[in-house]
Amino acid sequence: MIDSQEQKPSYPKPYKPKTQEPRPQSCQHIKILDCNRPISRVFFECYHCRQGLLTECKGESAVQEFKVTCPTCGKTAIYLMTSEIVSTTAIPSPWDR
Repeated sequence: MIDSQEQKPSYPKPYKPKTQEPRPQSCQHIKILDCNRPISRVFFECYHCRQGLLTECKGESAVQEFKVTCPTCGKTAIYLMTSEIVSTTAIPSPWDR
């Protein structure tokens, strides 16, 4: 007959980290057009406010890193490697959800 007072031997439970869903990483849409022409066009979204932007760049080789400032939020929208930035224009985002 089994005594109801008997205890089973206790073993320490193995460590299980609490599983948390990974934070979604923010991404930035970008599309480069006319890269083989004297003036290339770069369509992208501001990293911070997701405003659509069109930047026209001049030059065949990447000479310098430029910080492109978003006209909507005033923060750095993107870093571009180019010779010269001709213009940056706010547009509706082509990736608007």
